[in-house]
Amino acid sequence: MAKKRIAVLFGGASADHAASLHTAYSVLSSLPKEIEPLAIGITRAGRWLFYPGSYENIKDGSWEQDSDCCSCVISPDMTNKGVIKIISDGESTIHRIDAVFPVLHGKYGEDGRVQGLCKLAGLPVIGNDFTAAALCNDRRIMDLVLSDSNIKVIENVTLHRSEMNDMTAAIKKITGKLSFPIYTAPTSCSTSVGACRAENEKELEEAIKASFSHHPYIIAESAVKGRELTCAVLGAKHHDERVAIGELVRTDDSIDKLSEYIASTSELKVPAKLDGLTQNKIKQTARAAYDALSCKCFARVDMVLDNDGEVYVRRVRGIPGLDRQSIFTRLVTESAYSYEEMLRMLIGAVVDLD
Repeated sequence: MAKKRIAVLFGGASADHAASLHTAYSVLSSLPKEIEPLAIGITRAGRWLFYPGSYENIKDGSWEQDSDCCSCVISPDMTNKGVIKIISDGESTIHRIDAVFPVLHGKYGEDGRVQGLCKLAGLPVIGNDFTAAALCNDRRIMDLVLSDSNIKVIENVTLHRSEMNDMTAAIKKITGKLSFPIYTAPTSCSTSVGACRAENEKELEEAIKASFSHHPYIIAESAVKGRELTCAVLGAKHHDERVAIGELVRTDDSIDKLSEYIASTSELKVPAKLDGLTQNKIKQTARAAYDALSCKCFARVDMVLDNDGEVYVRRVRGIPGLDRQSIFTRLVTESAYSYEEMLRMLIGAVVDLD
């Protein structure tokens, strides 16, 4: 059987560029033997480059200096079903591919734009399509969709940048509904970019300004007293039944809530200590959120179990980190499958590897 050629997209013109490089190294170094990878890096400036060199150079960003790199783009022409490599002398060649595996994080990677390009090109995507990616990437829209499906979400307030014209009213809008400490963040982008914590109105004004510097919409929410839980959802239900629920235990509330990686002041416990009924409730909520947002292949659902036993969805990550040390990966590999088995399942959901 001929190998399946898969384009792995990494890097990206976002603040999460470095995180994507680590994910790309892990993924490219561990792909099934049935895969012929085509590594395509996107620089911070947004330039697309075909990279034929050592995967080791991806981690520190030195891959960009490889003399064998050349310009490369996904062809939007459905009849090509591939990528176009453009040599320095202007000559171009088309390389047909079977699928695209985006391991991009943050802006331009998680928001559905790349996935939309793949849809236009007629290329399957390993992961969520442009609709699910866009819904998961925007907290404002995500919460509306989940609420419409009777899934509880964290109480929050959203603001548009135009509301900065009357900062007093903007602060009153938030504090009239939420209590301190209050967390603010752009409704899109990754959770670590533009995320702030405020203890009083003066700090809240600065937090609002900082979050608005990254996006025209921001979201504000209060801390919910309870346990922070996270669940990996895989496309086939029989796969994620084996995957344990994780709990993130924090010793410092000033850091970002449930980021892609574990901070030094936090500990991920797998499995979380929960009774059987609560485990079922958490998994059913995660699957319901996954389905409501039209997710496919995989996602990570972050939730809060409050002191009254109610489950609230905080965030659904359509492209969770796939680095060996990321939360999604640890949930899977510390309870159910090896890293290589996990990648095979994710790819096998889209491309026939048998």
